[in-house]
Amino acid sequence: MGGYVLRRLVQAVFTVLGVMLLTFVLFRLVTGDVTAQFVSPKLGKEARVAWLRRNHLDLPMVLNLQRRLVFTDRTRGEGRFTAGDATGSRAAAAMLLERSDKGPGRADAGARVVSVPVQLLSLDDPLGRLTGGDPWVAGHKRGGGGDRDKDKDKDEDEDEDEEEDEEERAPGPAVVFTLRDGSELAVDLSPLADPNAPDRPAPGATVGDLVGRIDGDPNNAGRLGVEIGPIDRGRLFDSQFLWHLWESVTFSNRSYKTDELLLDVIAKKARYSLAISVPLLALGWLFAMVVSSVVAYYRASLIDKLGVFVCVLGMCVPFLVYMIIGQKIVFEIAPMAAWGIHNPANVYVPVAIAMIAGLGRSVRFYRTVILDQVKQDYVRTARAKGVPLYGILFRHVLRNCMLPILTSLVLSIPFLIMGSLLLERFFGVPGLGDLMVSSVSDRDVPVISGLTFLTAAVYVVGLLITDVLYAVFDPRIRLR
Repeated sequence: MGGYVLRRLVQAVFTVLGVMLLTFVLFRLVTGDVTAQFVSPKLGKEARVAWLRRNHLDLPMVLNLQRRLVFTDRTRGEGRFTAGDATGSRAAAAMLLERSDKGPGRADAGARVVSVPVQLLSLDDPLGRLTGGDPWVAGHKRGGGGDRDKDKDKDEDEDEDEEEDEEERAPGPAVVFTLRDGSELAVDLSPLADPNAPDRPAPGATVGDLVGRIDGDPNNAGRLGVEIGPIDRGRLFDSQFLWHLWESVTFSNRSYKTDELLLDVIAKKARYSLAISVPLLALGWLFAMVVSSVVAYYRASLIDKLGVFVCVLGMCVPFLVYMIIGQKIVFEIAPMAAWGIHNPANVYVPVAIAMIAGLGRSVRFYRTVILDQVKQDYVRTARAKGVPLYGILFRHVLRNCMLPILTSLVLSIPFLIMGSLLLERFFGVPGLGDLMVSSVSDRDVPVISGLTFLTAAVYVVGLLITDVLYAVFDPRIRLR
């Protein structure tokens, strides 16, 4: 049995890995860019990039082959090497030039400034890969003033015209490097701008043109070196998928919406789901087994026919109808118990409604399973010997028909923790089912992926336990 269990555990690992790969692909393709929902566009690109970096969404999908444009200060001094924009320029901001305090293999990492990381960056790549399509000249509002200034004085109109003329004469893109020796190096990037759209790089401008522009600047004279840095092999697997997998397994995801740790969220909300799902599973199984055993024992009698009719009738009624009618009845009797968790006893209302709604389907299934055993010779022998009804049903019949019953119970195992999505949402129970529904509408991907992993893990473990119980209830089964 040990070898079988080990083999199934290995299969379970690959099964869960496949589920996580599928959810990763779906979340990246279906949800698209979620930054607009969680980061205000008014905060600018820097805030968006910081949010992406904090959530590891700035990394490549699977393998990290990113490279950066590296600027090295070759001067000596006690100053701080930095890069910034000249007046009216946004080139440094568009390329996300930042001082690097880390440099593997570099003795003097503090003399480096790096650009935004780009996957497989090369000198032949368009310059737009560094800017990400962002303008590298500060934008200006122009035109549209005729109607707005219709009732203004003539002097105000002339002042606005002068301001527009000054904006049109604003300088082009330029990056200013402050070197460690205290000097400044201003590199004009206007020749690399698009003549038809000066606030953008020219379509034909490449990263190599930028490198040549900085190296060939007359004021540089070898003080500032620029090159494309190597791929950091230590971060080869520092990718979105590996972070997605690691954070889901360790439940270290943080909600995009509330920034709460997923483990804390599960610990807080799982108790509400368990308060509903555990009594529902236990009571529903107990009542279904008792009723189905009785109607199966008296097969073809009035009791059996009436029980089957009621079960089929109950199966035809949608689950939502049970919730609406049940909630209305409870609201007429005890309004405070019809919604929410104002009183701990409120959880028994959805439990009772869900148990009644699922009783018909369970009784029909268990009755069919039990009928196969009731027709066996050992049941007739037990009845002939005078064994009481409860002894025949619960000591002999149920033991022999336990395999399909266990299989059906496994399907309910994930809901022990996840709860019922519709039930919790309808009755205002803040459990994990309600959290899953709200996370889908809020596009809270970390919460969805974490709960998906939890469901998959619980499900495969439940299947393994079921296989082991097969051998316990049926001695003829051997796990190999």
